[in-house]
Amino acid sequence: MLAVAVLDGQLMPEQYHPDRIARPDVQSLLRRVTVQPSRELSQRFPDQMPCRVTMNLQDGRKLVKEKTDYEGFHTRPMRWEAVVEKFERLSEAYTTRPLRRDIIQAVAELDAIPVAELTGLLAKARVPTD
Repeated sequence: MLAVAVLDGQLMPEQYHPDRIARPDVQSLLRRVTVQPSRELSQRFPDQMPCRVTMNLQDGRKLVKEKTDYEGFHTRPMRWEAVVEKFERLSEAYTTRPLRRDIIQAVAELDAIPVAELTGLLAKARVPTD
């Protein structure tokens, strides 16, 4: 997933599709990716969700990027607008626009409505076929 995320700049359902993973660009990069566990990084969990990516370039340079969390982790909650945008994108194939709006509204008012109202809306979504 690291290889396809680097190439595509995102990690969404389409990056997990077998056809995407099998494409030559992903396979070529995948052959050059190694994943190594880090006790030091693992010990920082659950307060952080750290990872470190190191790229060794052909000219001898080494690029290193470390992150301690991601958008949506408890240390960096997503803005409501970003949550809605992600929900819209991920649920579009399984819901109608009015159903998505109703679900978003129910989640926004979850403190004031019965949970059964939300689950009733969720039950109206189409089941994925792929």
